[in-house]
Amino acid sequence: VEATVEAITAVLANFGYAFANVNPVPRIDRDDKTVEITFFVEPGKRVYVRRVEFRGNTMSKDEVLRREMRQFEGAWFSQAAIDRSRLRLQRIGYFENVNIETPAVEGSEDQIDVIVSVEERATGSFQVGLGFSQLQGLIASISVRQENFLGSGRTIGLGISRSSITSSLNLSYTNPYFTDDGVSLGWFASYSEIN
Repeated sequence: VEATVEAITAVLANFGYAFANVNPVPRIDRDDKTVEITFFVEPGKRVYVRRVEFRGNTMSKDEVLRREMRQFEGAWFSQAAIDRSRLRLQRIGYFENVNIETPAVEGSEDQIDVIVSVEERATGSFQVGLGFSQLQGLIASISVRQENFLGSGRTIGLGISRSSITSSLNLSYTNPYFTDDGVSLGWFASYSEIN
């Protein structure tokens, strides 16, 4: 019965009825040893999203979070869209925690706000390598990579490697949202000298 109540509530929440009330009322027939359950469903008013707010993103720009959202301002509330938004924000890898709250707008029966709270994490990496080869002798390398560069969602990288025979320099850049539709653009440049 509880699972049915949750399922009905979830379906209604996907169509904008965020405050639906589902009450199961059992009627017990002791002679037949059966129970008849009637579900009284009060969907309430259809709810719209007034505003989507972001909190805790001290480095990431709002647009980096907003482009991952599937719940839009001015649209019907959808629990499925909220869940997809949370999953997409977790997948980009810039945040330790993602929490989404949907408080009702004070003085309104058919509006809510969507408040997305995130906890950012370090997105850069720094690597140093040292090795030895009979052919090349001592090999030293260093690389730096920064995802979410300057909070823009873009990734840049730089790598340098040197030995007695070769020297190389690598540069990389990726923009995952070169277009609004999510088409990415990137390039990789490399320069090498071999003695």
